[in-house]
Amino acid sequence: MILRRRCGASDCLAWFFISGIALVFFLICSILYGTRTENPSLPQAVQEVLPAGRCLCQQSTTFNCESCLDCAARPAIVANATHALETWEFDFRRDGSNYGLDEDQCAAAFPGLFEDIERAKNFRKGRGLVTQKNLTDFELTKGMVRAMIHDGQLYILQTCLVDNINRQKAVASLAALHRAISAARDRPAIANIEFVLSVEDLPAQPEKPLWMLARRAQDEDLWLIPDFGWWSWDMPALGAFDEVADEAMQRERLEPWDAKKEKLVWRGKLNFAPKLRRALVEAAKGKSWSDVGQVKWEDTEFKEPGAHFLGPVDQCSYMFIAHAEGRSYSGALKYRQLCRSVIVSHKLQWIQHYHYLLLASGAKQNYVEVERDFSDLSSTMDDLLAHPEKAKRIADNNVKTFRERYLTGAAEACYWRALVQAWKEISFEPSLYETVADGQNKARQQKRGVRYETFILYDYESQVTFPQVAQ
Repeated sequence: MILRRRCGASDCLAWFFISGIALVFFLICSILYGTRTENPSLPQAVQEVLPAGRCLCQQSTTFNCESCLDCAARPAIVANATHALETWEFDFRRDGSNYGLDEDQCAAAFPGLFEDIERAKNFRKGRGLVTQKNLTDFELTKGMVRAMIHDGQLYILQTCLVDNINRQKAVASLAALHRAISAARDRPAIANIEFVLSVEDLPAQPEKPLWMLARRAQDEDLWLIPDFGWWSWDMPALGAFDEVADEAMQRERLEPWDAKKEKLVWRGKLNFAPKLRRALVEAAKGKSWSDVGQVKWEDTEFKEPGAHFLGPVDQCSYMFIAHAEGRSYSGALKYRQLCRSVIVSHKLQWIQHYHYLLLASGAKQNYVEVERDFSDLSSTMDDLLAHPEKAKRIADNNVKTFRERYLTGAAEACYWRALVQAWKEISFEPSLYETVADGQNKARQQKRGVRYETFILYDYESQVTFPQVAQ
């Protein structure tokens, strides 16, 4: 006789438990595969569970600073000019590499550049001044440097740099700040301040008053700084930023607008922002205007079909250059803007210090904006190719706005000094000396930190864990 056992409550619970574990295991494996693989094609089920998808696609930040560009196009009256009413106008070839423009010249040359500084300052004024306790109450995490400017000199107080990439980025950012201070016409008048900056893409403590490379709209207490690439970037075909700009201009002397390829180019790593960047690859797949592909950095010969390596200057050979954010912002945007090309970008979520000058419409339009899922990329490209005069106007505006003004060394130095001055208005007066015990029940005064000029001479270990190792 065959006995049949009914499924009891415990059996049902066990079945649901096992099924739940299997589902979680599938989701984890799918996410790991989707975020780490470089395979350009993914199964639909994997695409659906990739993170950083739908919710982020509904958020973006767009500015309209056309009036700023109107002001930039007009000569300004500079109060301390040779004659009381003498006008001074920014000239790219004369002033673009002048790191020592005075405050009036900075304001006249770069209207709109300091908008985020004003925003952050006004926000902090509503919450109270930054105190020394604010800076000491939280532990430095990966990529952070605590520093001070005193009597026009830059001092390094503490670092938390976990690897050589962290170290390179931090040293480059500090070098750019030091250059801006050193070039000031009245260096002793530079404000005394103390601050913490981070060179990580993602803000680990977005609610803190930190200096960061990028922020989201909700990160209101973060203060934006130019990223390390404005100094230099140790990556293939890069280097000092002004060097890349010079090479881009040299390339375009040989390959003017009419000689450019009528295609959209993009190179990047898919797993830096898998859902977003895969949407770009999918939207461009099979299109006659597409030269979109990923790059495998570990493949030193870059021979993957359809995705050979192209440096930023090589991309200037194309009329259209696509842009996609990465883990947060993408540092590649400023290099793409060095080309007399049309930048085609999805709606940006992450804000950099100069993004207020991005214009997606109007007479001074300097880039083209599409949806974050690139659903309108094909129709946008069809329109640009059908109206070449419109495309050229946008490309010309891109050069006029960014390469020849807001991405210059002069603009970067002006921004750093404006940041220092604004921070002074909402923060405490730092002390150059601190009281320490000498081991014999006596106190003495000791200078805090080390000058930047000395810090850059330290070895690797001393730089990444200062001051623990550098004693």
